Amino acid sequence: MKLASPAAAVPAAEAERLARALYGIEAVARRLPGEWDDNFRLTTADGATLILKVSHPAEQKEALELQIALLQHLARAAPGVAVPGVVPHTEGSFLSTTTDASGAARFVRLLRYVRGQLMAETAPYSAGLIRSAGGLMAAMDRGLLDFTHAAAERRHHWDLRNAGDARDGLAAITDPARRRLAERRLAYFERVVRPAFDRLRQSVIHGDPNDYNIVVAPDAVTGALRATGAIDFGDVVRTATVCDLAITTAYAILNGRQWLAGDPLADAAQLVAGYDEVLPLTDEEVSLVYPLFCTRLTVSVVTSARRRIVEPENAYLAVSEAPAWAALERLEQVSPGAAEEAFRRACGRTGRGRAAGAGAGTDESAILAQRRRYLGSNLALSYATPLHIVRGRAQYLYGADGREYLDAYNNVAHVGHCHPRVVEAVARQAAELNTNTRYLHEAVVRYAARLSGRFPDPLEVCYFVNSASEANELALRIARAATGRRDVVVTAGAYHGNTQGLIDVSPYKHLAPGGEGTPAHVHVVPLPDVYRGEHRGPDAGARYAAAVAAAVARTPPSAFLIESLLSCGGQIVLPEGYLGAAFDAVRAAGGVCIVDEVQVGFGRVGSHFWGFELQRVVPDIVVLGKPMGNGHPLAGVITTRALAQAFDNGMEYFNTYGGNPVSMAAGLAVLDVLEEEGLQAHAQQVGARLLRGLRELSRKHPEIGDVRGRGLFIGLEFVRDPGTREPAGARASSVVNALKERGILTSTDGPRHNVIKLKPPMPFDAANADYLIETLDAVLRLNA
Repeated sequence: MKLASPAAAVPAAEAERLARALYGIEAVARRLPGEWDDNFRLTTADGATLILKVSHPAEQKEALELQIALLQHLARAAPGVAVPGVVPHTEGSFLSTTTDASGAARFVRLLRYVRGQLMAETAPYSAGLIRSAGGLMAAMDRGLLDFTHAAAERRHHWDLRNAGDARDGLAAITDPARRRLAERRLAYFERVVRPAFDRLRQSVIHGDPNDYNIVVAPDAVTGALRATGAIDFGDVVRTATVCDLAITTAYAILNGRQWLAGDPLADAAQLVAGYDEVLPLTDEEVSLVYPLFCTRLTVSVVTSARRRIVEPENAYLAVSEAPAWAALERLEQVSPGAAEEAFRRACGRTGRGRAAGAGAGTDESAILAQRRRYLGSNLALSYATPLHIVRGRAQYLYGADGREYLDAYNNVAHVGHCHPRVVEAVARQAAELNTNTRYLHEAVVRYAARLSGRFPDPLEVCYFVNSASEANELALRIARAATGRRDVVVTAGAYHGNTQGLIDVSPYKHLAPGGEGTPAHVHVVPLPDVYRGEHRGPDAGARYAAAVAAAVARTPPSAFLIESLLSCGGQIVLPEGYLGAAFDAVRAAGGVCIVDEVQVGFGRVGSHFWGFELQRVVPDIVVLGKPMGNGHPLAGVITTRALAQAFDNGMEYFNTYGGNPVSMAAGLAVLDVLEEEGLQAHAQQVGARLLRGLRELSRKHPEIGDVRGRGLFIGLEFVRDPGTREPAGARASSVVNALKERGILTSTDGPRHNVIKLKPPMPFDAANADYLIETLDAVLRLNA
């Protein structure tokens, strides 16, 4: 934003003259603080009180007319909210003009005084007063829902819709740590909050209902203070309705008794609940109150830093800056998920997302007994003490007891658990139509076009299925149809799905207890692991690829099937040049190159949208799954026109649910969120931070033998001895359970189950990364 130059100060004597000349009022004027206008409290001889406002020279007449119209509307639509009445001057108009000492034209208004105290003067605030402030804001916002005015559509720097503009002022913050904090808050706003803005309920709002603009008075019955009115409507704008609540919360909590006693959310929860009682909030509004009020505090401190350069003597700038910084620093320890959960509980909404009969009072032992009775006994549970999870949001999961867990490994919820954009898209389409692809429908072709546009040529033909297992089966069918062969080359430790055909090509399973061993048509080449394997150094990729070349020379295959980064293999990053050389050998033998992107596709590796791009190759078939529908069952196969035509061999391919409109709606919403929230770049930045911190940690704790990964796909390999690299599977498992007890969810993987895998939902942020590193450090020190 561009900051206007300070206006020439209007003396109190001039305010008295204006009151006399324009309104026929004799009064004594006392200056009041203000960021923008010159404000005066006028007291007449008979004790009457009025407010004279001399606007900044840059103020537009239309903005003042907006305020006047709004105050007159509120007097009719919200009679329970005390607001200033507008007093006409002697000629009947509500606006007058004057010229200040610098010769600048200024507008003048006279307002009736709202009786009571400023809320800011009554600190510390009781829970009851804070709750009443929420109710007052809701009553005012409810009264404004049908108010319109052309000037309210203005672009205003205090409108939280434009909070991203504050990035231009970050350089004015001289403290590096605080500047980084503000930068993180604004980045979260732009990535998560701003894309949701236009979906929120919109109306004209007050725009700055902080505790200096809320009037309180004793209740006539109880005598307890309650919020009764609002003043200073200079920031009126049409925007998301919930912003008024967020702004009130940002400032009111700073002097709340529970905040001062150490609880960062209790006062905010009271305010949100008070608002919700009067003007019910949508679920998405509840979820965004916390990030919005953090954003408001951030904009406030950035604006103060910038204005201090222009107006170093303006004491008003310091009114909220110091406590705002203190609040932002303290709120670094509060996750958006924890805040949303607290607000939902306060509003009596804890039941969302729970299955019938499941809740805080449910006996986990009873669920476990029913599970054992009705489900297959080889369906595993995570952790020594299983978790009863009832709700998810973004990168957080919530237990039936209300406890929050940072989810650091569920990559299925790619854009975040229960992302409202995906939930809304699925619900909307499910309410309209869900059928198969034997009918024409726009959604499947729209999604196919969007998805294929993300691939290099000649990958352009799409097939949609319901799971990655189906997708890998289909990929192998296409390869066999094209080559007339059945043999497949795979790597050791590979896992590609749970059908019998895929267990056959998954050494991770068919060599495990209960497996039947490697079938004759499956040829296993060494896992290209540069930490534990035979080959290391710059030529490791070529040397591992030589094993693929040898395998296809012995038996020309239908396909070489490999993950672009191996997950069950132990979060393995392929050595440079491996896929290029392996693909050359396979294609020379007439085989098809299939890349399984189920674990890492859709931007997880950060630097690229697909993992295979790290190796600068183009596969013949790509298999997609887990993140594709953000938890909705959706998977796919992308291949070339030539291979698709070879597969069209006379037998119809049909999938009852594959490509249905609801699944396509989910897939489109995921692509939208990835693009609008910049999640690929986010994965690159946060992943680099996490990898850097974990590598530093490994130098302190040698039992972390290796840290590897790309973006938000990371593995920590635990060893008994760094020299021998003896696997430490039991230790990795104990660390996973210890992290769970501290509220962080991870898991183990790898052929020896000694690799802790980190592949969190993509909203996983820098603060989450730092917290994971700190907590892991504490766990390793405690149990050294």
